[in-house]
Amino acid sequence: MNKNNKKILLLKSIINSDFLFLDQNANKKLRHVTSVVGLNEFVATSLNPFETLKGVKQLVRSLQFLAKQDNNVLHICVENKQYLSLLNSILGAKKLNLSVFVKDFLIREKMLPKSNQSLLLLTSAIKNDQKLLKKFFYKNIFLINKINAKIESNNLGTYKIYNDLNSFKKLIFLLVIVDLVFTAKNS
Repeated sequence: MNKNNKKILLLKSIINSDFLFLDQNANKKLRHVTSVVGLNEFVATSLNPFETLKGVKQLVRSLQFLAKQDNNVLHICVENKQYLSLLNSILGAKKLNLSVFVKDFLIREKMLPKSNQSLLLLTSAIKNDQKLLKKFFYKNIFLINKINAKIESNNLGTYKIYNDLNSFKKLIFLLVIVDLVFTAKNS
């Protein structure tokens, strides 16, 4: 499959997974938001496809970097207990060439100093907590990707996708991306 077809397929997948829509009201002045539509009590926010695609590509590239390394660890932090159970069951059943830790809290245990680690924060915000970022750096976690709809004034060296994960379709879309990146290395 050539490069253009992959880009079109990624854009179609983003559209089909409702990744360009939020079920909540958002500020129209944000660069991530294209429009806000309200009908009776239902409010839908349309996200900017280029900003969303840029964030998804950053996530894919950081996962590809992690996949190329020999000793790699992916930490996934999620607050929702249902998502926690789903991610543990799906990623636990897959044979991926990396260690995956899915938790509802941030990293506390010691990790191997020679391992390449990445952190994927789903719905959690770091805000401007510099002490927390220092903890990540001391634990050799340098690639941090966040997916949430919280407004943070400073990303402090992290990648962010402005979105909420209230829908299983969006979570499954992210799981497929993780699976495709790490199974592409195996084949």
